[in-house]
Amino acid sequence: MRKVNIKTLVLGMVQNNCYIVGDRESKEVVVIDPGDDVYKIEKYLKDNDLECKAIFLTHGHFDHISAVAELKGLTDAPVYAHEAETELLSNPELNASALVGGEVSLQQDIMIKDKDVFNIAGLSWQVIHTPGHTQGGVCYHLLEHGMIFTGDTIFYESVGRTDFPTGNQNTLTESIHNQLMVLADNIELYPGHGRPTTIGHERQNNPYL
Repeated sequence: MRKVNIKTLVLGMVQNNCYIVGDRESKEVVVIDPGDDVYKIEKYLKDNDLECKAIFLTHGHFDHISAVAELKGLTDAPVYAHEAETELLSNPELNASALVGGEVSLQQDIMIKDKDVFNIAGLSWQVIHTPGHTQGGVCYHLLEHGMIFTGDTIFYESVGRTDFPTGNQNTLTESIHNQLMVLADNIELYPGHGRPTTIGHERQNNPYL
C-alpha cells in the first residue's frame, strides 16, 4: 500500500478535481483547489477525523477557488498560491467568478515561487512554476512519491486553455516541456479536471506537445 492517501472530490459546475492529500500514518492533510461545495469537503474531513493543515491553489480561476474562504474559515488553514497570481485571485473579472454570478476575491497567506520546498501533512512538497494557463500557475510535486498535482497546466492527452486573462499558449508549452517533460516517465500526474495520467503517457500521446 502506498504511503500517500489521495481523495478526489469532483466539485462544481465544471467538474473540478479537489484533492485531499496526506500521509496515511497522519491525520493531517492538504486540500488542493477547493473549487466549490465546502460542505462535501468538510464532511470528508470530519468523517475521517482529518485536520486540514494547508490549502494549496494551483491557480486562481473561480472553479478552483470558490470554496477557499469558507474552508479557511472552518479550518484556519493558510492559503498557498504563487506570488504572480495575486491580482487574478483578488479580481472577480480576471478569475471569471463575475461571469458565473458569484464574485470571488481572496488573497493568499503564503506567497510561493518556483522550487520552494515545504513539509506539510507528513509529506515533502516542491513548487513547480508552470505559467501559461495563468501567469502564476503552479504544480505541486510530492518529491518522495513521484506524484504531481498539475491544476490546469496539463490533462490526460490535453493541456489547459490559454484564452483567459494572463494565459499564453507559447508560455504554457514551454512550461510543460521545460518543467514537466524533463521528469521521469513513471511520475503520476493528477490534473485539475479529468483522469490521472503519467509523464510517460503524455510524452507519447499528448497531441499538444
